[in-house]
Amino acid sequence: MTEPAEDTAAARLAFVVGRLNRRLMTATGGLSHGLLSALATVAKRGSVRLAELAQVEQVSAPSVTRIVAELEKRGLVVRSADPDDGRAFRIEVTPSGTEAVLRARAARTEVVAGMLAHLDENEVRAIDAALVALENLAGQQ
Repeated sequence: MTEPAEDTAAARLAFVVGRLNRRLMTATGGLSHGLLSALATVAKRGSVRLAELAQVEQVSAPSVTRIVAELEKRGLVVRSADPDDGRAFRIEVTPSGTEAVLRARAARTEVVAGMLAHLDENEVRAIDAALVALENLAGQQ
């Protein structure tokens, strides 16, 4: 029995994304994958509460507390009182945190550029043509 085309495309995409992700996980600008992911989320969203960050990052409250404590220790984020709830606080990225995100993005771009350099022009154009669909798939647009 043959697989429907959708299943084959889904299986191939899942495999390729997994492989690419493993290659990119090493290009984090000196931060662990978890620290970088949380830092990038705060940089993108602006001031966030811990609960919101935990939800976006899909981690538990104790995990996000440890992540934020480490980011704060490194001077990449700061805590401030939540004006809407005196019991809570908000996290914001520092200029050093913004720079760390930019360094990691540059490192990841360099890794991908190196991979693309091994492809021929038609393969690179095919990837470029697929980017809008992939961005939509990832919910980036």
